[in-house]
Amino acid sequence: MSATEKIPVSEEIYNRDLRHPGATLARLVEKVKKQRLTDDIKEIMARTEFVELDLDVPSHNGQTGPR
Repeated sequence: MSATEKIPVSEEIYNRDLRHPGATLARLVEKVKKQRLTDDIKEIMARTEFVELDLDVPSHNGQTGPR
């Protein structure tokens, strides 16, 4: 995509997130992705239903155990 192509965004999003110097759609996307990840982690942590994982991974010499 060239720099001259335009992607439509709502006026609300433009005014809130894209109107300040240095703001780009790519930065907005990264911000949203990080926020979603944070929200997902908080939701998972709140469940407190964890399972133990078996981490016996073959090492470089063929034996199992911690690397």
